[in-house]
Amino acid sequence: MADCSDLLVSGITLDCDSINAAVGIDKDLILVNYEDFDAAATKLVANREADDTNGNEGGLTNIELKTGAMQYVFEGTDYSVVPNITAEVKEDGNTWFVHSIAFTVYSKLAKDRKTLETLAYGRVVAIAVDRSTGLYELFGSDQGLKLSGLERAYTGSQNSNFYTVTLATPDVAVIRESSIGELAVSINTAV
Repeated sequence: MADCSDLLVSGITLDCDSINAAVGIDKDLILVNYEDFDAAATKLVANREADDTNGNEGGLTNIELKTGAMQYVFEGTDYSVVPNITAEVKEDGNTWFVHSIAFTVYSKLAKDRKTLETLAYGRVVAIAVDRSTGLYELFGSDQGLKLSGLERAYTGSQNSNFYTVTLATPDVAVIRESSIGELAVSINTAV
């Protein structure tokens, strides 16, 4: 049975500013260990933009991180970070979302290879800057993201044999993300 509070209550007007805006995500990706992400504080109603002063009405004011949290920047080039959101229909007929982020690691150093190996055992949230709005976009806020693909093709020279990494919502059949990626004005680390 449907929850009446979830009924569609408005349409979407044409956002002329976005039509000719820069496409995609900024060149760098920020990863934060899921344990350092404060999901409860981030999702508080009080952490929502009440007006459109920052161009993010209804979106997050801050992505809240716990005290001592570290932000790990993976530097890229234009369009080397590619987020993707896919909707899936659950067995009960409702919808949930799978978040994934593919990015290229432009290093072959031994220490950076170890960092990639560490990703295989961890769970992170990903934060990227949307080019058209300048806002932070948060991926994996419900479940975190896990390594789902790591590839280094040793043929051809198109990507100079760098690593292509994909982080995605864990493939657990009963759990996905409850929303598409959230936009936020800033990132806040508790002091």
